Amino acid sequence: MICQLEKHETVKEAAQALFITQPALTNRIREAERRLNTQLFYRRGRRIFMTNAGQRLLVSAKKILKELAIAEHDISRLTDGVEQVLRVSVPHYASFSWLPGVLKGFNQTLPNIEVEITSQSSIRPLAALAEHEVDMAILSTGKPQFDVDRQQFTTVAIVEDELVACVSKHHKDANKAFLVAEDFADQTYVTNSTVPEKDREFELFFQPAAILPKKVLQVGFNDAILTLVKENLGLSIFSKRQLSSFLSQSKADDVVQIPLGKQGLKVYWHLVYSNHINIEQPANLFAKLLTSQLTS
Repeated sequence: MICQLEKHETVKEAAQALFITQPALTNRIREAERRLNTQLFYRRGRRIFMTNAGQRLLVSAKKILKELAIAEHDISRLTDGVEQVLRVSVPHYASFSWLPGVLKGFNQTLPNIEVEITSQSSIRPLAALAEHEVDMAILSTGKPQFDVDRQQFTTVAIVEDELVACVSKHHKDANKAFLVAEDFADQTYVTNSTVPEKDREFELFFQPAAILPKKVLQVGFNDAILTLVKENLGLSIFSKRQLSSFLSQSKADDVVQIPLGKQGLKVYWHLVYSNHINIEQPANLFAKLLTSQLTS
């Protein structure tokens, strides 16, 4: 009820979305307010607005509905012979060349456990793990060892990687041995997210130098980013392992990879999973298969 009232401007519209009459919804609102002994909504003309108490209730309602949706999905899979659903969070910028091999090996060993891949929790993966939105998270950090709460999580180091600049072969800096943050100051930076992410280029490269690109162009797809880079409409930063999947031969000939800083900028991929007895075995298998795919 409260979620529909948030979506619609009037009680009439919310009632129609709930397939009940307007008086019936009005009675539900009054009953909720009576039980909580507080006002949840107020009116301005025909429109309805939430009070602070209503907004607080909305937060809990959304969490409950999300958990119910997950439970319904899991139960439906259980009836199909699946004993467990393992949810894996991956960064939205990740490549998936490893996925077929991992799923094939996983299904051969644990056929009754279904793996689901999601990027919806990639901005805050540890919080998603703590809130049981996902069971495992693949993420990169700037250090070989990833410090986590060992009582809650286990972390497995997967593979070393490196962040590199990607520029067109016609770019003015294409022949440089390496780039520093100052080289981006007058450039158009093409990225798939304008939200600064932990242990990625903003925190590891731009922030220490207190420099940002002159213009940031957000493009939601890695292939589109590289197409713009190829045409010299901007430059970007990828990890080398990402590029090996996204660069077709036609683009590889036109896109130049340049180290960041004289020493390069290393990042490290990790698998983090919740410390639950039913997750440990499949998580260790997943980590083993993932490491094999990324290092072979």
